[in-house]
Amino acid sequence: MFTWICPKCKSEVPPAYSECPNCAATGKAPDEKESPPPAAVAAPAPPQPRAPRPGPAARQTGMPGWALTVLFALGFAVLLSGGYFAYQSLSRKKEAPRPAAPLLETPTLPSNAAVKAHPITQHIEITGLRLTEDAKQRAFVRFVVVNHSGAEIVDLAANVSLKAVTAKGEQEPVGTFSLKIPLLGPYESKELKGTVSTKLRVYELPDWQFLRADFQITSP
Repeated sequence: MFTWICPKCKSEVPPAYSECPNCAATGKAPDEKESPPPAAVAAPAPPQPRAPRPGPAARQTGMPGWALTVLFALGFAVLLSGGYFAYQSLSRKKEAPRPAAPLLETPTLPSNAAVKAHPITQHIEITGLRLTEDAKQRAFVRFVVVNHSGAEIVDLAANVSLKAVTAKGEQEPVGTFSLKIPLLGPYESKELKGTVSTKLRVYELPDWQFLRADFQITSP
């Protein structure tokens, strides 16, 4: 509500009055030389609360503070990991592998069996090994003896050792048998059968692909 101030008594007068009611009640007329009552002055409006100003980082990126913290932490971790891998690669380059020292080969001496081998051993082959078992659980072997020479061999006898070839290429003996052939002509082959001396059953012995016949000729 707008009011004006009486110049005589300094009282607030409502705008509906042209003269001060206080002065009129006392019989005092307002001074004609006084300036007309001032225009009504509007009461100032109450101040409105201002919103807080955003910080410089929020004004620039528009991101919350926790997101900025996570981004800075990730960037720092990436820098650390990159430096670590760079250091590791430089260390590997500096530590070049040393050349291995040459191995000294130990000369192999011929075994006694090789020294005492029969002259015709290199011409005889035992192959086609097949294992069977009778009703008394005795193991038998069928095999083929081949003469690769052009000479006739009379009264051929030999002791044969059956060996199993392992995955490492080693050979383990699993049984033995003997053979005897009265006559084996030039480039001739004969099929024979023998009793195997072994502690294993036939089904416990390896298949033919993993069996080798190591023999030693005793005659002629």
